[in-house]
Amino acid sequence: MATDQKGGNGWTGLLRWTARILALIAGGLFVYFAAEFGVKVLTSLSLTSPQGLPLLLGLLVALLGALIAWHWELAGGVMAVAGAVTVMALACVGSGFSMLYCAFLFTLPLLAAGVLYLTCFWRTRALQSA
Repeated sequence: MATDQKGGNGWTGLLRWTARILALIAGGLFVYFAAEFGVKVLTSLSLTSPQGLPLLLGLLVALLGALIAWHWELAGGVMAVAGAVTVMALACVGSGFSMLYCAFLFTLPLLAAGVLYLTCFWRTRALQSA
């Protein structure tokens, strides 16, 4: 059985690269929208509304976590999952429970990447201790 550089087997490497690709896609979309609409959105951003600055900060935590997880899978995975869940919760608080599905679809790439990073961390750790 072939092992990857972090001590996992081939499935762990596949999960790791799937998470990295999802993180790059989500990060790329964020950079695109920030470049395209950033000035207009930031000038009209509410500091007190749950859908204003707190939502943006939750999204930034999730994105930074997904990128940090390239090096530190546990810390980055926890940040990505916590940020994505925060975004979903703030969307529901600001717009009602009916927005949960939309918020879930919006954060799905970051949430999936975070869960995959955490899975890779635990698989690697289990294989190293065995």
